[in-house]
Order: sequence, then structure tokens, then C-alpha cells
Amino acid sequence: MAVGGSPSISMDILFSAIVGDLVSRSASFVISKCFQEQPGIDKILQRLERVVLRIDTVVEEAEGRRIANQGMLRQLMLLRQGMYRGHYILDALRFRAIGGKEEEENKEGALSKFSPSKRLRFTGRATGIGICNREAQLFGTNNNIQEELERAIDNLEDTMAGMKEFIFLFKLYPRMVRQPYGAYLLLDNCMFGRQMERHRVLNFLLRSSASPDLAVLPMVGPIRAGKTTLVENVCKDECVRDRFSMVLFFPEFCLGDEGVIDLKEKNININGLVKYQNSSSSQNRLLVIVEIANDINRSTWRRLKSSIARMTPCGGSKIIITSRSDSIVRLGTTEALRLDYLSQEAYWYFFKSLVFGSTSSDEEPKLATMAMEIALEQRQCFTSAHILAGILRDNFNARFWCTVLHCVRASVQTHLLMFDQHPNLRLREDEPIYYWRMEKSRGYFLITKYHQSDSSAQVPRIRMRDILLECGATLPRGEFEAVVWTSRIPPYYNYTISCKMQAPQVAVGRKKRVLQEEQHLI
Repeated sequence: MAVGGSPSISMDILFSAIVGDLVSRSASFVISKCFQEQPGIDKILQRLERVVLRIDTVVEEAEGRRIANQGMLRQLMLLRQGMYRGHYILDALRFRAIGGKEEEENKEGALSKFSPSKRLRFTGRATGIGICNREAQLFGTNNNIQEELERAIDNLEDTMAGMKEFIFLFKLYPRMVRQPYGAYLLLDNCMFGRQMERHRVLNFLLRSSASPDLAVLPMVGPIRAGKTTLVENVCKDECVRDRFSMVLFFPEFCLGDEGVIDLKEKNININGLVKYQNSSSSQNRLLVIVEIANDINRSTWRRLKSSIARMTPCGGSKIIITSRSDSIVRLGTTEALRLDYLSQEAYWYFFKSLVFGSTSSDEEPKLATMAMEIALEQRQCFTSAHILAGILRDNFNARFWCTVLHCVRASVQTHLLMFDQHPNLRLREDEPIYYWRMEKSRGYFLITKYHQSDSSAQVPRIRMRDILLECGATLPRGEFEAVVWTSRIPPYYNYTISCKMQAPQVAVGRKKRVLQEEQHLI
């Protein structure tokens, strides 16, 4: 299927197709060996690989266009979800096959007990610690792998077949200025998985409104789902900065101050609300970003809108309000934008890219198998993905990765025993958690509080990876601060924690249920 573009882009697509074909052939060989008892599996896998490659090509081309149509953006989202799912199924099958072969060759080895063949079942019954949600299951309750594979491929092919008009239409939209392709291998430096949402916010901001009313876009999503990151990314766009003369930012708990709400030139400068100012702009338009944890007081909201209207009597100003609560939906003049955590398939695609970078995971099948196991345990946590990916990249050997996987699993088991809850679910609720360490004699440390600050703030000298790996200076006693991760994309937040060395106290009745191989971590 030909997609229009420059010769260099066409060569990139051709090269990707050739490499993808070579990789898929080797993957097919391994997988077919594992499923020799099921005739026709080779043809089914070839179908899957072909449709995934086609979807990859179309998604990459479409993401390079500035698409404005909401229906087309939804179609692009469906294609992207199909791409993630296709890669997830292929990797799961390949690693299942590799894990089975590993168990046959080394039944007593350390890697065999971590094989995805014990975790990535093709049934509805969850196996392994912490994997009890539907996203971790590839297929339904049918034990016939071939039948379920065919159904999954049929769905992907139907999705692709319904995109003929989409493929024709997206080529009519202008190309966006893009970085060299290699930059996309470093997902630390770009926003992942929010392309459709970004397009939608841009369309809201750049669209002219015939109504004199102040346009408001509500953005709703759970904690750490990426609301602030999405807004910051959009505000960096040159088209947005050319359209608005000033971008004002109201962080959480800021609107309680009467002086802040009165948007006069003096008050704005004193309170440091100006995020960006375009002095050369002839348009007197404001873009106001409001962050609240839950709901906003009605009188406060009215005063804010009135103050914006006084500052920009000609209209054209807009507000984006973000919250974890649905209560702000009523404030919008357009449909609310809802953000959620990544699906398991998308999270694996993201984590794999962070860990292996420009190296193909097919070149290190045993490491990739363990990486997929680690990703399954993380419950789509962005922060954990960055922490673990950095540690694994710096220690590229099977023994170390095996130890990390063992520690991660033991941590999940301990939280299930103590709280009947996965540690990353507690993290989303800002509850204290026990985080694992490599050092066996101490095992865990307790994270009591979570903080985020902008790039100008001073960060602690202790890094979380130093705690995990027992490297660097001796850790202080009592409660202390540590930096977890510094984001490389706007708003460039520093994520820090308050923590202390404290082993979890599992109740005696529950402790007996802990696996023998994990007791040294309790």
C-alpha cells in the first residue's frame, strides 16, 4: 500500500518493511516450533505480522500530519490501539515459545521459573502474582489458541480494511515539522500515547468561535495520568503561542487567593501566573490553565471568568481546566476530554522501547522475556517504567534482570498480603508503599509521601536508584528525601519522595502464605 511522501520517507518505510519482514520470519520460526501440534499456525502468524506491519506504516505516516477532523483522530486512535495489541500478541507468543524452550533446556535454571509461559496464558484464568485484570489476558476463555489468534487477526484486518477513506484523507493534511526518526527511539524525550488528545486540545485552542462566551475545555483524569504534561506540551506549540498574547497558569490551591483571581497587570506579575507572554502579538487573547484537585467554588469560577472578560473585551480567550473529578464537566462549553492510564498493550510497547532503545528486543529474547514480565507487574505506572528501564539499561545482563524481576514480584506479593492491594494502585491513591531493594538483608524501604516540583527547585542529593542498588554514600537514618526521576519533557518536573528504611510487618497469619523464595525480603 503506497503512502504519499518524500523520497527519504519512502526509503524509511521500505527499510522498515524489510527489517520487519526479516524479524518476523525469525519470530515465526520460533513460534511455529512451539506450536507444531497445531497445523496452520505458520500462515496465521504470517497474517498477523503482515497486518501489524501495515498498521505500523499507516500510523507512522498519519502521526506526521496535522489532522484536524475529530472523526479521523478517533480512527487514528483505533489504528494505534490495534498496533499496540498486534505487537503485544506477537511478543507474548514469541516469549511464550522461548520460555517453553528454556524450561526444556534448563528446568532447574533461574530463568525458567520466570518464563511468560507460566504467566501469559491464553485463557481467562489469571495466573501469577498481581495479574488479575482483563488487560493482562490476551484472549478469552477459549483454550484453542489457533481459533483465538484467528479471531484477533480478523479484528485487526477488519479495522485496517475500514481505513481506506482515512488513508486517502489524511494525506490531504499538511505535514508537521518532525525530528529525525532516531529521536523517537528515546521516549524519555517525547510524549507517548497522547497524540489524539494533543490534536484535540490543539483544535480547541486554534478554532475560532462565533459565540461571545468564553470557551472552556474540561480535562478529567486520575492522578498521574498526564494531564499537566499534555497541557504543557500543547502550550509549547508555536501555533498556540502565536494565537494567544499571554498564557496564565493557576496551579492547585492557587484560586483561594482573592488577589490572584483579579487579573490586573500588576497582580499577574506579582503572583507569577504568567507562563508565556507574546509581546509582538496584535491579538489580545488569554489562554488560562486552571488545575484543581476536585471541584471549584462557583463564586470563584464566576470571578475568574469575569476578570478574563474584562482583560480581553474583544473575546477569543480560552480556558483549560483540569481535575480528577467529573464535577468540572458542567463548566465546559465543549465535550470534556478524558484521560486514563495506558492499556497494558500500549504500556508494554512503551516500556520495551525505553529498555531496549535502538536495540531490537528480538536480539535479546531472554532479556525481552523478563522485561515483559516486569512490565506486566507494573500496572501501567509511568514513574516505575522510567526507574526500572534506566536500571535495566545500565545493567544489560540476564542474571541482574532475573534478580530485579524476583524483587518486583516479591514486592507485589508482600503488598497483596498486607493490604490486599497492588503497590501501584496504592501509589495512585497517594498511600504509603514499601518499595523493593536489591540488598537482601534489608529488603524494603517505606515511601511515605510523594512530591513534584518544577525544574528550578533544588532536588535532594540522594537518588532512588542509589537506594535500590545500594550504591553511593551511606543512606541517612530516619526519614529523608530522595529524587525519583526528572522528566525530560515539559513541564520538566522533578519527582521526589519522603522515605525511611523500614521493613514491612506482615501479620503472622498472612506471613505463612508468602512464598519460601521471597521470605528474605520480608
